[in-house]
Amino acid sequence: MRKITKRIIATLLAAAMLTSLTACGGNNTSSTGTTNSSATESSVNASAPADITSKIMGDIKFPSMAEIKSDRLSTYYDVDADKIEAFSAYICGSGAYPDEIAVFKMKSADDVNAVKTVLDKRVESQTTTFKDYTPDEMYKIDGKNVIISGNYIALIICSDNAGATATFNSMTK
Repeated sequence: MRKITKRIIATLLAAAMLTSLTACGGNNTSSTGTTNSSATESSVNASAPADITSKIMGDIKFPSMAEIKSDRLSTYYDVDADKIEAFSAYICGSGAYPDEIAVFKMKSADDVNAVKTVLDKRVESQTTTFKDYTPDEMYKIDGKNVIISGNYIALIICSDNAGATATFNSMTK
């Protein structure tokens, strides 16, 4: 019982800190989420990661989401920023739900597997955090949360992983 209480308190403190960090961010309507705003797409039909996350979040209900900007990327994902062409990432702003979406376009297909390992570890971490805190939300972490398509890789944890995955796959072809 004591261990569960400590986890809940730690999670609530982390959520409070995250909420205060996002509240201090000001009213920023830009959501490019790219590491290089002048990056061009190598495929005519492929979308920018920000377009992908925007489409998925527009189609599927998410709790209030907070954008992860490049200055906080390493806090959530241990990815070599030099190998990322562009990214867009959001987490549940309150920290009360496991919902999360992150789309990376890597400069090289060789770098995708390294990011997959990082995202798989993130899913494990979210599983550990939320299995006791909000067990009713665990259906969102279904073992199919990391998706690869060419140089793109995504972490999707939401109420409709299959729908989000279909959107991701259609936009990265």
